[in-house]
Amino acid sequence: MSKRIERLRGLMRREKLDGFVVVNLPNIRYLCGYTGSNGLMLVTRHDCWFYTDFRYQEQIRTEVKGCRKRVLVRDLVSHPPPEWGRPFRRLGVEENHVTLVRFKQFRKRFAKAGLVATRDLVLDLRRTKEPVEVKQIADAQRVTDRVFGNVLKMVEPGVSERDLALEIEFQFRKHGEVAFDSIVASGPNAAKPHAGFSDRKLRTGDALTFDIGCRLRGYCSDMTRTVFVGKAPPDLRKVYEIVLEAQRRALAVIKPGVAARKVDAAARDYITEQGYGKCFGHGLGHGVGIEVHEMPSLAATSKDTLAVGDIVTVEPGIYLPGIGGVRIEDMVHVTKNGYVNLTRSPKRLIEL
Repeated sequence: MSKRIERLRGLMRREKLDGFVVVNLPNIRYLCGYTGSNGLMLVTRHDCWFYTDFRYQEQIRTEVKGCRKRVLVRDLVSHPPPEWGRPFRRLGVEENHVTLVRFKQFRKRFAKAGLVATRDLVLDLRRTKEPVEVKQIADAQRVTDRVFGNVLKMVEPGVSERDLALEIEFQFRKHGEVAFDSIVASGPNAAKPHAGFSDRKLRTGDALTFDIGCRLRGYCSDMTRTVFVGKAPPDLRKVYEIVLEAQRRALAVIKPGVAARKVDAAARDYITEQGYGKCFGHGLGHGVGIEVHEMPSLAATSKDTLAVGDIVTVEPGIYLPGIGGVRIEDMVHVTKNGYVNLTRSPKRLIEL
């Protein structure tokens, strides 16, 4: 953990900050290991403090590393500790995670500091996955692959989306946690990229999309597969093969130094050539780590460039309103020679 704090100090020097306030809980977990629900960090050029309230004073004895620890009152800012009174010239605060009310509180409590709204420096650090993080994400994906295989045995006409989603989440919780709200979308619901799940019962001929992931030891997995209940209708069979080829083309482009928008274009251009460009309206993918959506972004508007250590999803989709949809998503680790696919669930067209 102390190495991560030192890397943060390097970014602080680049931004000419002599102090940095961290309020985002995933960022705090990354820096010091804390998993509770109320915490705050102050990192300076030479010191680091972690603050929480009475509820977590026992928890932080073993969890929090690399920081001095202080237990404050529950709102953490009403009784500022002495170090907050230092004359910081430039004290950064995470602009994407601080409300206007909280910013005003900080301005009052850090009365001698020049507060600076700062980009998410810790998220920059989190983007490059260390070997231990890659292993944890790969382990989470292995659980996801196994659970998906188990749940496919339940797929048949008359079973509801809700039944499948609850079984998925039950099995995830036997190993760890649910990384995000599961999507189990059938028939016309599969035309909604973020459909969630409903009480709709499966029917023969349905496309059935699963977008699922677990969190294991603090790190997420993310995978999408579309299968068919019975024989796939010809129009959706065609769409499935287009989406699969679009993903193959995007994966073929992935390597360090490639612009993220170029990866997106490899899939998007092919889908457009096949006449379905207007049916693919979301970005191709995103980073995954402590949170299921991290840097970099694989989208047409992205300014990111792939680098060694990125873990990203590749998830093209085509959605036909009133009919159904197909999305196929793998999670890959960018390496010096290209990438390693962490997803093992089959991508061949499956008819159950």
